[in-house]
Amino acid sequence: MTLKEANKNLEQLENEYNYWLQEKESLLSIVNPQSTDTTLERVDGGKRVDKMLKYVETEDILQIDNTLEYIHNKKINLMNWIDNELKILGKYEEVEQLIVYYKEVSPKKYTWHSISKMVHYSKEQCQRIYKRNKKKRDIYKDDTK
Repeated sequence: MTLKEANKNLEQLENEYNYWLQEKESLLSIVNPQSTDTTLERVDGGKRVDKMLKYVETEDILQIDNTLEYIHNKKINLMNWIDNELKILGKYEEVEQLIVYYKEVSPKKYTWHSISKMVHYSKEQCQRIYKRNKKKRDIYKDDTK
């Protein structure tokens, strides 16, 4: 996984987390007590409550809570991975960091030729540095320029 993919996954998890929070909020607005309705007549038993509906709604809330906890744990795990990757990148020289940034993280898709112009290294040297950094043998299949 590259840093770009990890950041994209993190954004998707954040979006999914927000979705489930809104779902939980809408369910809680149904389950929680609402203002008193004076049109309902009271009987000897006190409040009228549909126990089955209340049970189903609380079960849904528990499932949403489990989903939120799962997503939260995935986000923490992914953020730790990104932090570790950035620490690893910090061990390399500035030029090596730039090459990896331009190839993986940058929103633009740079070719080896354009990267070599930006860092003032030859195209082959940029490829060697990237290959050494990623410990890959074949990095040429994604860009032949």
